[in-house]
Amino acid sequence: MDSEHQQYLIEQLVPLLREKDFEEIFNRMTQEENSNSRFLLKMELKRKCSPCRRVIDMRDELADECLIHEFDGITHFMPAEAINLFQSQCYLYRDAYTIGVNEALQQWQKQQHHARVDGHLTPPASPFRQYDVNTIAFASYYGRRQERMHFSSPVLLKLPDGEKLFAKSSDLSLGGMRISVPYLPSYHTGAQVEVFFTGLERDNPNPVLHQPVNYQILGEESKEGKFWLRLVRTGEQPAFDAFLKEFIEVNKVRYRVSVDYLLSAAIIKGYEQFYLPRMTGMPLFFGTGDSPCLEIALRTENNQHLLEYWRDEKNRDALAGLFSAERMKRLCPAPGTTSETLIYCFTHTVRSHIYFFSATAEELRQSGLTALFFQVGSRRPSWRVYKFTLEACELLEADVGQLQGLENPQLQDILLLERLKQIGYCGLLQEISQESQREEFYQEGEPGSNANELQRFGHEQGVAPFEIETLHYVQLRKELRYIHKTAVAIHHNGKSWLGWTRDISAHGLQIELEEAFVGEKNDVVTIALPRLQELSKSMDLQHLSYRLVSLNMTRTVLHLCIEGDSDRHTGRQFFSLLIESNQNKLKAAQEQRRYRGLARALRNIYTHHLFNSPVYINKLKGAPKPASIGKSLKPRSLQRLLTACAELPEQENLYPLFQGELLKELLMTPLRSIEREDKPKEEEVYIASIQTRAGLPIFRSRLASELTGVKEKRQFIELALQEGEFYSVLVGVSRTGRPDTNFIANELDYIAKFAIHKAKKLEEELWSVVGVGELTDTTQATLFRLGITPPLN
Repeated sequence: MDSEHQQYLIEQLVPLLREKDFEEIFNRMTQEENSNSRFLLKMELKRKCSPCRRVIDMRDELADECLIHEFDGITHFMPAEAINLFQSQCYLYRDAYTIGVNEALQQWQKQQHHARVDGHLTPPASPFRQYDVNTIAFASYYGRRQERMHFSSPVLLKLPDGEKLFAKSSDLSLGGMRISVPYLPSYHTGAQVEVFFTGLERDNPNPVLHQPVNYQILGEESKEGKFWLRLVRTGEQPAFDAFLKEFIEVNKVRYRVSVDYLLSAAIIKGYEQFYLPRMTGMPLFFGTGDSPCLEIALRTENNQHLLEYWRDEKNRDALAGLFSAERMKRLCPAPGTTSETLIYCFTHTVRSHIYFFSATAEELRQSGLTALFFQVGSRRPSWRVYKFTLEACELLEADVGQLQGLENPQLQDILLLERLKQIGYCGLLQEISQESQREEFYQEGEPGSNANELQRFGHEQGVAPFEIETLHYVQLRKELRYIHKTAVAIHHNGKSWLGWTRDISAHGLQIELEEAFVGEKNDVVTIALPRLQELSKSMDLQHLSYRLVSLNMTRTVLHLCIEGDSDRHTGRQFFSLLIESNQNKLKAAQEQRRYRGLARALRNIYTHHLFNSPVYINKLKGAPKPASIGKSLKPRSLQRLLTACAELPEQENLYPLFQGELLKELLMTPLRSIEREDKPKEEEVYIASIQTRAGLPIFRSRLASELTGVKEKRQFIELALQEGEFYSVLVGVSRTGRPDTNFIANELDYIAKFAIHKAKKLEEELWSVVGVGELTDTTQATLFRLGITPPLN
């Protein structure tokens, strides 16, 4: 193994040192090396990981720029840029100062020295540039799926004014082409042109080529004095379509096929699949008309708590009650617009009956009962605040076009199309309340008000039906759950409850009780399994320790996991044996689907209506950092904030949110402490956006939790509104698992066929994603909660 290849492998392995399964990763990445090479690699890694006590002192060359930086009892002297490098390198080496860190700083110092000697020192970079992130335009790949072939052949272009232009094709597909032209003619976008394929006509004696083909000009490109026009097909010419399809198929091997369009689609889909299962909001789909009903909710692993809250005492889903006909009539957006509101909720329990209360911000303003509703509701454990956003949607967004126009469609396909035609609106319901905000709701109460006045906000009894679909994504659950019902008794704090199991696995149970459980999440309980005890005389199934992971609103459905050493846990041993011995009898728990392909179609619709901004944290080279951000094709409320410091049109910039220590506090530190299965960590940040006289943006950003009390928060907000704009943004972060390559398997296989290096690069990029953040605009909720009216612009 040559030194260059060894260095390459070392650079790939160092960023992975923090991974728990590093040994397995090392073996996978070096499987093609011999044992001697692998030994040398391990020795080099061991050397780089060895602790270092050398002082880094750069004052001789960079005295004016050096700052004091103390780490692990050693005082170093480095410029700010070197300190950032030092910190990121220490992170890679498991938060330690090692020889590898020292060598990286020496290399940086050498580069600075050479730059000074050669006189090529670059000016100091803008403080904004390190916060630049590339945009991932969700759903932007639809309509760009046709195979494009690099093919150069003479064509004659006839413009609307009769001008004729001799050109050459650059690439070609069934739906369009790119042509090289000697100069850019005078035209307007969308102009209809005729193309004569003179080169193809000369080489192929097909009569169809004697006639011109209709195209439309989409745009132009220019580079180094060369010019191209982008054309898209218009009209119908079946004979030419048949010829071109066969021509591309036959000549795929001879001419290079462009996979860039497919590569772009695969990257976007891969990033979509990281975010969608981790989003905390619930995509909701409504019917048509001016007061549509809730039809379907799309469940993910992170939004299950929303459904749990909206279950009544009979464990029936009551979420549809939040969207009454009267309320939906006010919320329905006009075509091409977005409707948004805040919804405040609490429950009232009387003799085991749960009564739901809810009001939108507009309803509270109109009724004059805002203070009373906040006073009564916010003091209850069931208090919730939701942000609800709604837009009209179209069947086209479901991407089921291949099912339309089939000569012999299957019944399942017909049913799916008919079901999708019943959906007219796509929305997102997201909980944005935080426990720390409770006191802000009852600062100015109205003593003596009659709580009975809130009856108008009570939900009608009875449950409106709607469907629940589960999002398709790579299953990262540690093990399968199996449906099995058997008696169970649970004991906690001297009390007992009877119930039965809903499903079982080796490491956990879901149980349903006859009466509400009294206890909290993470409590350790003891359970007994009387009927299963009869199956085993050698194991004690009467005193099994389990920990409470979660419970529903009525406290009757509990999720439990084993407590203590899993290898010695009697419950794990028994259920492992039970499952292994009854594989043919036990049925794996899975979602029942009425319409094949519905969940995928709903997923596709939602990607066209991305309401929040996902931020992706990548670890390609060096320490993890935000590298890209998901973007909706429609304008969103945070767009101006995220583009204020961006330099390039295809980028956004996170400086307003994460300047100073905020990046570490909001994203990087929480990311280190959470596992993939954990719920997202959330914090709210306040941002004052101020425009200077020179037109330059200035941002003051603070964690909301650092502002002590309502008075300080009001001062920050009111000052921001006087000088410019105010934003509050809820930032959530969660750890990702492995990429969902199954979802893009077809694209990956096709790309690998023509450009295997691009397929590998794509996989590397997706595997580098270690976390996903979520930015939710909570500005209106903050202003309404604190009773601040923004000035009219």
